[in-house]
Amino acid sequence: MKVRLFLVVISLSSLLFLQTYCTNICQFIDGLKPDQLLRNLGFIFILHLVYRELLYFGFSNSWKNVSLPRQAYYLSMISWVLAGISAFILHASLYPDFPMGSHLKLFTSYIILGAGILSQLEYILFEMSYKKIAIEKQYTIFNEKLSQRILETFLIFTLAPIITLILIIGRYSFEGVIDKHVSMEILYMSTIMLVAAITLAIVFRNALKKDTKIIIENLQNIEDGNYRKTQTINRPDELGEISYSIKDMASSIEEGIEQVESLNEEIINTQKEIIYTMGEIAETRSKETGNHVKRVAEYSKILALKSGLGENEAEMLKLASPMHDIGKVGIPDNILNKPDKLTADEFEIMKTHASLGYEMLKHSNKKILQAAAIVSKEHHEKYNGEGYPNGLKGDEIHIYARITAVADVFDALGSDRVYKKKWDDKDIFEYLKKESGESFDPKLIDIFFENIDEILSFRDEHQD
Repeated sequence: MKVRLFLVVISLSSLLFLQTYCTNICQFIDGLKPDQLLRNLGFIFILHLVYRELLYFGFSNSWKNVSLPRQAYYLSMISWVLAGISAFILHASLYPDFPMGSHLKLFTSYIILGAGILSQLEYILFEMSYKKIAIEKQYTIFNEKLSQRILETFLIFTLAPIITLILIIGRYSFEGVIDKHVSMEILYMSTIMLVAAITLAIVFRNALKKDTKIIIENLQNIEDGNYRKTQTINRPDELGEISYSIKDMASSIEEGIEQVESLNEEIINTQKEIIYTMGEIAETRSKETGNHVKRVAEYSKILALKSGLGENEAEMLKLASPMHDIGKVGIPDNILNKPDKLTADEFEIMKTHASLGYEMLKHSNKKILQAAAIVSKEHHEKYNGEGYPNGLKGDEIHIYARITAVADVFDALGSDRVYKKKWDDKDIFEYLKKESGESFDPKLIDIFFENIDEILSFRDEHQD
């Protein structure tokens, strides 16, 4: 409502200007009495208000890809054009003896003053008002160009006074008040200034368009992570300052990301060390070596890759598998390191290490520790369903646990323990083949032997 009232004031104040404008550009209109001209303009003023309200009501819904202020601006221009047409018709009806040029000059006044200058001022008013009433609104479609807006404003405020000046000179030249030679000189200079103004406006528009495009590209490069592709604009105004700030910001972001990546890599390496240390703690308690967990980790990654898991998943299993026996920290030493065969009761206690390890790790939201929890719980499950703690079988056992089981048993059989001497490779291979489909996934056993050379090579390089 405030905006509408302000528009009424603008339109009303324009009546006085229109009265002066019309009497200066046309001697026939100048011949009317002031009250006659003011009465005619007042009638058109009321019509103009009606046109504007009808347009606002008829086009109350937002146009596609057009901002609300821009839509109101277009409707304002249309209302002024309709008012000019109404003035043309009214004037031609009331004064049919006037020449057609007189009526056209009145129509031109509404186009120049109303649809041109006043609509531009109203556009600014619409934008200011919209910012206040639409605080929560955010533009997501940026299809209006600042360079185009500047070009429109520049041309309108250049053309309007020049055309007005030409019309006034034309009138007084026709009446003989001004010499025709002087009129031609003024018309010639006005044409040159008009061409120069249009040329400068287009050049300025293109330069501004090019520089704003660079700024947008800089922001896009930052969004895409191409921080070094940002470039500055060599101009000493706000656009140059913005471009410099964006480039400086890109450098700061890149430097910050490098620091974060370095810190993240350090954190990952620390996690790896902690994981291996935790695995070694479990192995040391059972008088096994730290190299066992390293070998199991590498065998697990080889089998994971060859069985079709991705590089990231295989690497995660490599990090998780060393903690397969972490639950042994909760097993008493007299059972864990007993050189003789365990009794039935002792074996039941030993079997709890799988569940103990799972309980220790399951609360973490880190993917590596989640994988370690699965491996810890299920690496003693057997493919035929006779394992522990839950008697899972076949594909019910997680692929991580099935892989770790093969890697762990292979390395454990080939290593000395308190309760046994290490086996020969021949005996280990025979055992693995015999247990294929029983204790172990037969597909993984096939993959194991298909890549035995790589596995043995790593084992030889990392002996206890």
